[in-house]
Amino acid sequence: MEGPVRMSDMLANSQPHNNYNTLNNEENSGSPNESGFMVNKRAMYEPGAVMVCSQKRACCVVTLGFVAIIAVALIVAFTKPGCPEATYTGEPLPGQSIRPTSSPPTTPPTATNGELFPWTSVRLPTHVRPLHYDLSLHPNLTSRYVKGELTIKLTAIEETQQIVIHGHELNVTSYKLHNKYEKPIGISKFLEYPAHQQLYLKLDEILRRGSNYTLRLSYEFTLKEGLEGFYLSSYKTASGEKRYIATTHFEPTAARAAFPCFDEPQLKAKFHLGIYREPHQFTLFNMPLQTSVKAEDSDLIHDQFQESVEMSTYLVAFVVCDYDHVTNKTSNNVSVSVYAPPMMISQASYALRMAPQILDFYETFFGVPYPLPKQDLIAIPDFGAGAMENWGLITYRETALMFDPNHTSSRAQQRVTVVIAHELAHQWFGNLVTMAWWSDLWLNEGFASFMENLGTGVAEPGWAMQEQFIVEKMQPALSLDALLASHPISTPVADPAQIESIFDTISYKKGASIIGMLESFIGQDMLKAGLRLYLEAHRYGNAATDDLWEALTRVLKKSGHYLDIKGIMDTWTLQAGFPLISVSLEDGLVTAGQARFLVCEENVTDPNEPLNSTLGYKWHVPLTYVTSANPKNETMHWMNLTDVEFEVGKEIKWIKFNVGQRGFYRVTYDEGGWDALIHVLQTEPHTLSPADRASLLDDAFTLVKAGTINATVALNLSLYLKRESLYIPWHTALNHLFSWVQLLFNYPAHTLMLEYIHILILPHYERVGWMDTGTHIERLLRSEILMAAVECGNIHAIEEAQKRFAAWRNKNESIPPNLRSVVYKTGVRYGTEEDWRHCWQVYNTSSIPSEKSLMLKAMAQTRDPWLMQQYLEYTLDGSKIRPQDVMIVLREVSQNPGGRLSAWRMVRQHWTQISQLFGHGSFTIGAIIKAVTSPFTSAFDLGEVESFFSNVDVGPGERALAQALETIRLHIQWHEHNLDDVTQWLHQQLSKPEGRDE
Repeated sequence: MEGPVRMSDMLANSQPHNNYNTLNNEENSGSPNESGFMVNKRAMYEPGAVMVCSQKRACCVVTLGFVAIIAVALIVAFTKPGCPEATYTGEPLPGQSIRPTSSPPTTPPTATNGELFPWTSVRLPTHVRPLHYDLSLHPNLTSRYVKGELTIKLTAIEETQQIVIHGHELNVTSYKLHNKYEKPIGISKFLEYPAHQQLYLKLDEILRRGSNYTLRLSYEFTLKEGLEGFYLSSYKTASGEKRYIATTHFEPTAARAAFPCFDEPQLKAKFHLGIYREPHQFTLFNMPLQTSVKAEDSDLIHDQFQESVEMSTYLVAFVVCDYDHVTNKTSNNVSVSVYAPPMMISQASYALRMAPQILDFYETFFGVPYPLPKQDLIAIPDFGAGAMENWGLITYRETALMFDPNHTSSRAQQRVTVVIAHELAHQWFGNLVTMAWWSDLWLNEGFASFMENLGTGVAEPGWAMQEQFIVEKMQPALSLDALLASHPISTPVADPAQIESIFDTISYKKGASIIGMLESFIGQDMLKAGLRLYLEAHRYGNAATDDLWEALTRVLKKSGHYLDIKGIMDTWTLQAGFPLISVSLEDGLVTAGQARFLVCEENVTDPNEPLNSTLGYKWHVPLTYVTSANPKNETMHWMNLTDVEFEVGKEIKWIKFNVGQRGFYRVTYDEGGWDALIHVLQTEPHTLSPADRASLLDDAFTLVKAGTINATVALNLSLYLKRESLYIPWHTALNHLFSWVQLLFNYPAHTLMLEYIHILILPHYERVGWMDTGTHIERLLRSEILMAAVECGNIHAIEEAQKRFAAWRNKNESIPPNLRSVVYKTGVRYGTEEDWRHCWQVYNTSSIPSEKSLMLKAMAQTRDPWLMQQYLEYTLDGSKIRPQDVMIVLREVSQNPGGRLSAWRMVRQHWTQISQLFGHGSFTIGAIIKAVTSPFTSAFDLGEVESFFSNVDVGPGERALAQALETIRLHIQWHEHNLDDVTQWLHQQLSKPEGRDE
């Protein structure tokens, strides 16, 4: 799935982010060889043991013996596999790590009828597994009533007298079980436990190991306008008519809200769907349509689809709609179709051109043909994530699929291509081979995030996607992973809320980054061969992280190279964070040491971190470098959990580590090392690659945050930007420079910082101009430079943007796509209430998704307090701002200095409504917390945030809240360390003629 903005409705009483929750109480089961019973039994049979007792004592012993025998008999009876009261305590599933148990519930699990619910684990038992689902649905989009009939073919893995499956907010009206001879098996008890979203069936007979059975269920539920499960969405036609569609979003745990199922990724099965619809509608499923006939006694049409391949429940998808579509084919004759509302179908051509190219590339790269006969891509008006990789039927936000060359910016176009490439990569990584449990989510998302750059680069070779990798993946991941509130890539999760919480930057972008680092030291050919072996070995099945490492190790060994891939990569996947490499160069001798990098100085190593006692926050680091003697010749030394020393030659004047920022670590130098690199950038910046220039900026500004180096080092380094002409270094620099602007907002140095940035960008502002021309990368750079000029108060930039805004509003003159963001934002910021209302009208009437997105962000720029408050209140009304866009509005308003406190106040005031809007299990709750608190920089702000959330259950937002609080502490720390130095440096620099370092 693309993008971690997600909505869910999970457990209301869960304990999210407890990394030591167990699934099945494994560690409480113990080993019989270590039990007291075995010790006593051994002692009883020691030679020479004599038992002597009186008659009275003998009677007591006999009586106690009979009681013990009865007790043992009862224990055996109620703990054998067939016992419906048993809780599974056996071996973990493949890829599922044994971990400490969660705290026992304060009250026993109670079913909806008041009875004790016999199954206590949030995970399903392993007694049975599904083989095939036959699902028939009759959704009425007018009455919103859905009737379902379900037949599940099961096989018994071990003897049992119970079946536990998932079901959420479903009214089950009948249930029947038959054996393979169609002989009925009685069901003596049916219980529901909403807290775990589970259904329990107690059987009159024991299911025999290896035998197959058929479970038939009838049920009903109500379609809701939401963002998960089987839900209603709507769009408006060109004439303004509102039309409804019904669609699905099941990842990670919402298939159970559409049909009773074994809703865990390792429980794969085949699926057959039949669905009733109105004649003016059509339906889509993972597989092609098989038959379509008129239903008896009604005007409805009954569609039936081909049986699917084996897949996980979260990948099932179906849609009922009245869209238009366009179709193309891959070189291997796979049908590729793009579906969209009729007035948007003209914007589908680009996606239709990209998808077959990328599919063809992946088939070649992975060496495994795409296994389905078709691949549909469909735009959904209400969609919580960026997209969802349902096998054969990928669902997208409209902004992630629609492209109009006359209206859509290069940035938005890149977003469309990247999301398409991401979801198509999932057809292999995630769908064909699925992680065994959600703790290895990164196997899905990290690899898709890595492959999206390769796929996009093949489809659009002029976009420099490999260079963009460091600013889109590496740098955001390094930023988050430097917090103590980060988590390991492979991290234990159990309940739906915990699962939701790891759809984040770590799973996606750190996952992609460490794969990129792995590729850098084994080579793409070896990586490709290992991936092919991995996919072939586990196709249509499940795998764990170790399975991938094993495949890569095997291909390396076969080629005559041996690397302990598991040993190396475990240090990057099983512990949070990354190392700071501290290097010094003296008389040709390099000394390099490693230690975990944390940006907040008050943080200490967490003793509860997984594997801390084993790895001790040490890493296998591929330490790469270039030197002044040969700046194009890359060399590598391994730091294998240790510090290193090595000779480079006494003639070396400078040395730059982490070439191309392909290693997931940061580097700091001694004073002489920084001075030498600053000199290189200021005199001969192109000696280093754009990626290396960007990585120096990224490391320096981040090290200032942590208090590792003085702020003047980063500022002196930034002076070279007057001579920088490329996008990657500028994108990195502007992110950091404007973060300092935000930190200085309440201080006199705020205006000094803006003035300094203006001096840096001014020659580039004049160079890039206001013509929307050049390469893709040049257009990206122009958009950022123009916006930076406006932020710095450049009069020419503001007036030019206002002039274009007025011509657009009053004369309907078109604005070039890549200038629209800066023009709209500036027009609203310096405009009138009427200007704002015009944008609101465009937002409500435009059929261009990218244009609507720009309007949402532009309207947040208003400086009118009343308009700001009105806009915030619109987020509480789904008819004005769709729920999927609420977080965007809150984030953009929070970035507006005049809106920060208003956004924070609104979230506090309406927290209950916001929590209910997205569901208690929504990852979006965490995103909202971070959005509205990210600008806070004072101890007073910290106290307010801590006070409010001390009595609020944030569900899966717990880790995001911890990260938000740590970020505020980091801002406070930045002021303590850097405010005086930054202020003094800016005064000195700006007092020089034109701010130049003469």
